[in-house]
Amino acid sequence: MQTEGITRLKTELIVNDTVIPLNRFTQDFIGNVVLSISTTLGFRAKKVSLTIATGNIRIVADDSEVPINKDFVRRIVESTIYGAISPLKGVFWLGNIRITTEE
Repeated sequence: MQTEGITRLKTELIVNDTVIPLNRFTQDFIGNVVLSISTTLGFRAKKVSLTIATGNIRIVADDSEVPINKDFVRRIVESTIYGAISPLKGVFWLGNIRITTEE
């Protein structure tokens, strides 16, 4: 869906098994962050799922697992996601996180 040249994303955020409601701005913002992380790691995709659980990060771009081989990359991805979602209403403790976004 395009509005005034901007691609609208459908983004879902689940923190500790609780769905966090996202307005249009937040869906687009977080979705673009996740898509950009995947693209930067060499996987341009229409649908990306990012999971952080017990210090492990898993990214799936379309149907491909995105390898994260360096600890620095793992830490910067984790801190970027935490920074993006920590101000959201309903996010109190950042344990298990799953973000899925698609164009």
